[in-house]
Amino acid sequence: MLEKPTLLSIATDPGGEVVYIHADLSGLKYLRKQLESMIENLEKDQCDHAHLRTEDWAGYELTTSMLEAEKATRCRQVHHLKISSWNKAWKLKNEL
Repeated sequence: MLEKPTLLSIATDPGGEVVYIHADLSGLKYLRKQLESMIENLEKDQCDHAHLRTEDWAGYELTTSMLEAEKATRCRQVHHLKISSWNKAWKLKNEL
């Protein structure tokens, strides 16, 4: 298990059209490790996915924080990030 990041927080604007990611070094290293693992699997032609959740959603990978300006404009905290990686065959099958 990877070490819990001290800052890896995701928020969206009220309409969900803009995503804000706040991270410190541990958060970026955690995200990089997740992506590197998915890349390694894709290089073997294997699809993969990862779930990153806040403690509120029974996880530890995401933190819950946002800037005061984001709070003031009613941005929304993201509690679950699912990252999917697709090989060529599954990308075509799912029309992605």
